[in-house]
Amino acid sequence: MAIKKLGFAAVMTAGLLVLTGCASGPNNGVDQSKVDKAAQALLPAEYLENGIDVASDIPYEPFEFYDEDGNLTGVDVELGALIGQKLGIELRFNKTVFDTIIANLEAGTNDIIISSMSDTVERQAKVDFVDYHIGGSQMIVAEGNPENITNPMSLCGKTVIVQNGTIHIDLVGTMSESCKVSGKKEITITQLPDSPSMQNALRAGQGDAVMMDSFVAQDAAAKAGNGEYFDVVNDPDAPNGYDAGFVGIAILKKDTDLRDAIQAALQSLIDDGQYQALLDKWNMSDNAVVSASINGTKE
Repeated sequence: MAIKKLGFAAVMTAGLLVLTGCASGPNNGVDQSKVDKAAQALLPAEYLENGIDVASDIPYEPFEFYDEDGNLTGVDVELGALIGQKLGIELRFNKTVFDTIIANLEAGTNDIIISSMSDTVERQAKVDFVDYHIGGSQMIVAEGNPENITNPMSLCGKTVIVQNGTIHIDLVGTMSESCKVSGKKEITITQLPDSPSMQNALRAGQGDAVMMDSFVAQDAAAKAGNGEYFDVVNDPDAPNGYDAGFVGIAILKKDTDLRDAIQAALQSLIDDGQYQALLDKWNMSDNAVVSASINGTKE
């Protein structure tokens, strides 16, 4: 899959997922009865005309991935389709490497990010977030947990695999500092480009644990090898995952009108119940937000 203006793209058009080589017009196939006119009125004309290109780290199951028939699906993908319905436009999901995903927006390659991206104060320096759920981090380990990893301190002296450009680098780094302060060996951190490569490295014995988003960890443990490859580490001291906080749709800070239109569309989905139905479908009900806040994470 190529990025914007380079050909093949996954296109969300009013809830229908199709594959196409180019955009076919913002109102092609749009059910006008599902458009939120107030939200649509906030959208700049260029997006009404051309649609919205979405940068996304694919695959990152259950947020964005290909099903057994080769169709792009997932929580983020379906949310994008619903937002497209509300705005009456196409949202095209484009595969983007996560550790360059904000630079991708700055270069004008894509317009927004929907990619299970944590809303952090550091990232807010470059982008604004429209927050759409609460997420934390968990670890997966080899089935049976042979290294008896139960909490951060049990990682001391071990190797933890994380994804490039994610909050998990700093999270595990902080855990490593705690090991050092306690007189234990620090954690070795291995960075890899995506979820499949992290899972493969864990299976190959190149690390003792993988730190990742909670829902991704749970999905991997349930599905990889028909549930026989990995276990999730459930730390009772972090029932919602480590560093639980807002996850948001990212928009460049200069694109305030686009941001406000996305926020209005998401709020409309919250108000009419479609948002909750989506989270229920993906077993994320307990992680719902009550409103579409902007930059909900504070110092």
